[in-house]
Amino acid sequence: MNKATGRRPAVPPRKTAIYENCRVLDINGDLLFRTGQSRVNWYLTRDLARRIDASTIQLNFENKGTGRRDEPFYLQDMSNKCVVCGVSELLTMHHVVPRQYRQYMEEAVKSHSSHDLLPLCIDCHDGYERYAVQFKQHISLCFDAPLEGIGWIERTDVGKGRRAASALLSRCVDKIPHERLAQLRAIVMKVACQHADLFSPETREGISRYVDGESTRNSSLFPETKLLEELSVMETRVKGPGFRCHGEIVVSAIAAHTGSGALCNHCLEMAHNGIPGLVTVWRKHFIEHALPQHLPDHWAVEYSCKQPTSFSAEP
Repeated sequence: MNKATGRRPAVPPRKTAIYENCRVLDINGDLLFRTGQSRVNWYLTRDLARRIDASTIQLNFENKGTGRRDEPFYLQDMSNKCVVCGVSELLTMHHVVPRQYRQYMEEAVKSHSSHDLLPLCIDCHDGYERYAVQFKQHISLCFDAPLEGIGWIERTDVGKGRRAASALLSRCVDKIPHERLAQLRAIVMKVACQHADLFSPETREGISRYVDGESTRNSSLFPETKLLEELSVMETRVKGPGFRCHGEIVVSAIAAHTGSGALCNHCLEMAHNGIPGLVTVWRKHFIEHALPQHLPDHWAVEYSCKQPTSFSAEP
């Protein structure tokens, strides 16, 4: 529970440690990088390494690259504590560069990069997210990229059927005139027949029997209540074939060094510098609004956002 708001946190806390600080050594015994237990198990189960101690393994092959040995950030022990306030309980993993942008970046930016994944307690995470949402709203205006995306298709007939189904399920249905009830049922069945594929298999079978006329002879064959329940919560807006989400639009525009309208200084920096600019701006935003007091050593706003080409620890 968030202490400040009394509500459930937007991001639930992790049940396991964020950093397990396992060490991976090369065949000569030099530290390549740190990782989690699942990655350690990956090497061990494939007989690619031998265990040195509880938190250390050594590869038994000549790896192709130099790992992270030239990057102090990735070689240090990481603390399982909130980088803002320093508490060690109810921690979440915060994406400094939001996932809705990061997922559309090139693999060299996303792969094996944990520099911008930082532990925050639920209170600090919720507190910062309010500023992050405001910034996303601002970005959406600068790059003409609505937060809900573009390319939605409105199904007005489904919306009409949804309202009719809700009326038939209401506690006041017995007060609706018989003529109106017949109209509402007709609307529901028209939508059900036109969009049978949107219903559950059981309900689709009932709709099929209705079309064949069986349910008019035996009403028990038609699950009317289930149909109404499903239709009353059916989505009236769906993603069309040309749908594009907010993050995709923004990342594409920044990668092409373009923007729409008059850009603010932050968005100008992103449009001018491309993806590295987007990463840097979000890092600055986190520093300015979260005010972290316990950042890991070697964490930096200007840290390269691309994985070095020499990184490889597979045979």
